[in-house]
Amino acid sequence: MDGILLIDKPQGITSNRVVQKIKKHLEKEYNAKFKIGHTGTLDFFATGLLIITINKATRLTEYFQGLDKEYEATGELGKITDTYDINGTIIEERKCSIEEDKLIEIIKSFEKTYMQMPPPYSAKRIKGKRAYQLAKKGITPSLKPKKVTIHQIQIVDIKLPFFTVQVKCSSGTYIRSLIKEIGDLAGCGAYVKTLRRISVDSFSVESAVKLEDFLSLNRKEIENLIIPLEKSLPFLPQINLDEGFDRRFITGQRFRVPHKNPETVKVFYKDRFLGIGKIDENSILHPVKVLVI
Repeated sequence: MDGILLIDKPQGITSNRVVQKIKKHLEKEYNAKFKIGHTGTLDFFATGLLIITINKATRLTEYFQGLDKEYEATGELGKITDTYDINGTIIEERKCSIEEDKLIEIIKSFEKTYMQMPPPYSAKRIKGKRAYQLAKKGITPSLKPKKVTIHQIQIVDIKLPFFTVQVKCSSGTYIRSLIKEIGDLAGCGAYVKTLRRISVDSFSVESAVKLEDFLSLNRKEIENLIIPLEKSLPFLPQINLDEGFDRRFITGQRFRVPHKNPETVKVFYKDRFLGIGKIDENSILHPVKVLVI
């Protein structure tokens, strides 16, 4: 069984622990070994969409990691925690007397591309160590800002000192940093009280199954939820090969295709998904990941 699974992650569990639980359940149901992964970490306190890759789909993880995402987050003004979220220790409290109209103006000002500093407690690697591993030891991580894009911020609710926003953003955006930055401009700081991932590209949490529900499903019910390999990459363009060229692709040969745009593509022969290829500026198709034998 190969494909992806949409899971609605609960609060209070790591993404890796979710993967372990799913792997254990699948291996118990099928009495077989499974290779399981995920395509982007959700924080321990966060809920929402986690895309799980199964067997051959684990080879496709990189194609999911650069996708735009959408979150709903609630921030609380007037408090700053060391992790920028509700699980952290409050390190500073400030009086917050901002007017609602001014807060709305500040929030909307983040609809832009800018250099964002990751939070000190993050999964960023610094000389082989995760930033949060250094931060837990009292070492201030040497982090560098990263270019991110906030495509849209919708204000869901404001009941000061709390505010809830829905954010459409580029991959790599830290919502914890965004909420703190909004608090900083408001003059009193802020931390994330709740965070939920709503979507990754066209994949929605509305189509996901709750983790606790998945762990009670039988084989037939599981198979009804798996999105097969050939339907797992709707964001990539598709090319269809003529007879004979399928074998050339499978054996790793390069050849010209009637396709003008240099890009990464899904490669099919009839209804058979062969793998991922890259078309260069000379219309030569290079096999990148062959998924059939």
